[in-house]
Formats: sequence, C-alpha cells, structure tokens
Amino acid sequence: MLGSSFIPVMGKRLLMLLEMRIFSSLFWVLIVLGLTSSCVSHKQLLNYQENLPDTAFTVPKRLPNIRIQPNDVLGIKVFSTEMELAAPFNVTSSQFSESFINIESIQLSGYLVSQEGTISFPVLGNLKLEGLSISEARDSIVEKLKQHLKDPIVNLRLLNFRVTVSGEVKNPGAFNVINERISLLDALALAGDLTDYADRKDVLLVREVGGVQSLNRINLQTASFFQSEFYYLRQNDLIYVKPIKAKSGAVQDQTSKAVPILTAAATVAAVLIALFTQ
Repeated sequence: MLGSSFIPVMGKRLLMLLEMRIFSSLFWVLIVLGLTSSCVSHKQLLNYQENLPDTAFTVPKRLPNIRIQPNDVLGIKVFSTEMELAAPFNVTSSQFSESFINIESIQLSGYLVSQEGTISFPVLGNLKLEGLSISEARDSIVEKLKQHLKDPIVNLRLLNFRVTVSGEVKNPGAFNVINERISLLDALALAGDLTDYADRKDVLLVREVGGVQSLNRINLQTASFFQSEFYYLRQNDLIYVKPIKAKSGAVQDQTSKAVPILTAAATVAAVLIALFTQ
C-alpha cells in the first residue's frame, strides 16, 4: 500500500519541479534577449568630442558666398528721396519683415530667376543676375536706377532660401530661412535635433552649385567641423542623417524573436504535463 501511494506523490513533486524549471528557463531566455538587444553607447551620442581643445579657441567665420541661381525667388524693393517716382519700380507687393507668417505667399510676390538667369523688372526690363551675390545684384540694380531716380536705395533679399533635413532627426522637413545665414547646427535644431540612433560620424549634405550636385560627408564628432566649408548652409541644401547599425536591432521587435522559442518550450511543457497527469 505504501509503495502504490508513494508513486503518485513522487510524480506530483517531479511535475512541480519540471514546471518550475521550465518557467525559470523561459524567464532567463527573456532576460538574455533583453540584455543582448541593440543599444547605443554614451560615446555615440556625443558631438564634437574629437580634437576639441581644452581652452577657448577662435573659429574663423566662413560665411557662404551665396550666388543667385535659376529658379531663385528675389524680393526687391526700391526706395528714393522721391517715393512717388520710385512707385513704378515697386509693382510687386514684396515687403520684408522678420515676422513673415506665410513664406509661400511672399515668394509668389517675388521675382523668379529664369533658366537664362534673368528677371523681368519694371521699367528696367530683363536684368541678368545669375552668378551674382546678393550685394552685387543690389549694386547692379542701383546703378541702373540712377538714370531714373535720385539717390536710389534697393532692398534685395533671397526669398527661397530653404534647407531640407531628413533621416534620424525628430522633426524632419523643409525649413525656410529669412536671414540667408544658417549653420548646419541651426538646421538640425529646427528639425528637433538628432535622435539617439543618428550616425553623427556620417552626415550627408547634398549641395547644388551652378547646376552641379555634390555629395559631402560630415563628421559631427570632430571639432574640425567648425572650420569646415559646410558649417554654413546654402539655399536648397539637403541634409540626410543616416541611422547607426543599432537602429536595425531597435526597430525589430525583440519579442518577435522570442516567440518561436517560447512556443516550442510551451509545447514541450504541455506534453510532459499531459504525460505525468495521465
């Protein structure tokens, strides 16, 4: 009698031990998957960490020499001591203010530079402005206006200065710039800054000058970037921030990796429990 009652008791104990072992194994599988998942080191999140002097240093200003190109939109306003005489030169509604709300409507009121590099200006006719800087174009128009106005003043601005930021930033998009001076860091700030998975050592800047497009690689983790010709942006620059390799591991749901293992373990556990309870 003792022997027959002892076997079921031992079977239940073995079953309990087996269940505990199975659940313990499943628990450690989940822990290992969590610890081995892709992560980003603190060093990968830092900018300008290489060759950065311990003391203050002077960064030379490398302001871009912005040149007028076809498809640019120019805002031009003419002033004179006799404003009634200047009126014929201001047939558009181009007004300049730092508080522009709708840049698209402002651009529609500007002068579009044709594929031939010219604009059609009131009274003066077609003006060749392609290849000129903003100040050079302003001076050129002033000289032509002197034949019609006394002491003319020209306010000329580039209305389509836009940069595009995409990739591993928090708010990618195209951003209009009013003051024609924006650094790469400013553009990244407008886009909400870099994400944790941004590759700071390999930022791509696509730039077109004179119809020629160039691809430029930038390392934001070195202090020499401050002296780079790409520190300041030009109109229509495109910045792409690619992800680091750890992003691929983060995008793939780690629980999906555990599903086959957990399914197999649960199947084995169910079979063993069924055998012991028969």
